[in-house]
Amino acid sequence: MAPKLRVLISSNGAAYPPTAVCAVNAATPTAVRTAAFEGEISVFVKGFAGEGGAGDGAAYFGERGDMTYGIVVRGRYLDNPTGDDILFGNVFEHPVRDSLPWGTSIATKFMYFVDPTLELDLYADKPWALSPALSTMNYLGLAQTGSSPMPEPGSAPAFVEEDALGAVLGQEEHAAQVSARRKHFGAAPNRAAVSLGDKAVAMEFGNGILDFNTLSVTLPRPFALSINLLKYWDGQPVTYVCRRRPGPGADPVAADGVYWAVAFEIVDEEARAELAKRGGKVKGYEGEGGEGQGDAPAAAKPAAHEEEFDVEKFYEERDL
Repeated sequence: MAPKLRVLISSNGAAYPPTAVCAVNAATPTAVRTAAFEGEISVFVKGFAGEGGAGDGAAYFGERGDMTYGIVVRGRYLDNPTGDDILFGNVFEHPVRDSLPWGTSIATKFMYFVDPTLELDLYADKPWALSPALSTMNYLGLAQTGSSPMPEPGSAPAFVEEDALGAVLGQEEHAAQVSARRKHFGAAPNRAAVSLGDKAVAMEFGNGILDFNTLSVTLPRPFALSINLLKYWDGQPVTYVCRRRPGPGADPVAADGVYWAVAFEIVDEEARAELAKRGGKVKGYEGEGGEGQGDAPAAAKPAAHEEEFDVEKFYEERDL
C-alpha cells in the first residue's frame, strides 16, 4: 500500500522551511511571495492519494505523460540575480549517511550523467545536492518583463514551454531546444551573462524515475536499478529548494538565500510506526501542517552491506 503523503511549499513571507500545505494537482497554482521572490507554485503527483489532493493533474500529465511528478514555478527574482546565482536541488536538515540505500553510488553516477553541473555532499551533517537552475530544469522559460506586473495565477499552461534561449542574444534559433539550453547554460560564464532581475522565469522540474506514491526510484538502462526508498526512510521530508548561490564557506542548507521551497513528507501512520521500530523519529517542519523537527533523533538503521559496493565491477559484470 502506498504511503500517505503531504506536500508543503513556502508560505508568504517565509521561503524556508516550507510550511504551507499545497493543493496537489490543482488547476490553479498557489501564489507565493517571499523576501526575494514573487510568483506561483504548482505541484503535480500522478495518482496522488495523500493530503491536499485537488484533482488528477490531467492538465499537466496530459502533456507530460512520462512524468510521475512535476514542480512548476513561475515568477520573478527580486534581488536582481544572474543566471549563475540561482541553484536548485535537495537539502536535508539531518545526516543521511547512515541510511543511504544500497545502490547510492549508481544513483549518484546517474545524477552526474544527467546533470554534469551537479554538486553535492551526501555525507555532510546537513546533506545537499544542488545544480544551477538554468541548466538542470527539465523546461525553462525566460521572458523580458521590465516592471510589468505578474500575470494572474493560472493564466499560463500547467506545464512550461521551453523558450529560454530566445532571450539570449545569438541563441534565438535554439529557443525551443532543451538540449541546446542545457549545453549553453552548462557553462558558468553563459549563466553569469544573463540577468534575471528584469525577467519572468518559468521553471519545470520532474521526472518519471522517482515515484512518490510508492517511494521508489527506478533508473533506466544502462543503470538498470530499482530502489525501494521507504525501508530506508529516516523520518525526513524530501525537500527541494531554489536558492541563491551561497558564498565561500557558507552553509548551503540554511534559510538565508532561499527563494522558494517544496517538501514531500510522509504522514502515513503505518510508515511512521515502522520508522519507530527502527529507532527513528519523524523530522518534519514546524508550521502550518508540519510535524516539528524536535530534537535530533537516532538515525535509522543503515543498509546492510556484505561488502563495499564497487561501481566499476557492477558495470563490468553487466556489460553496461
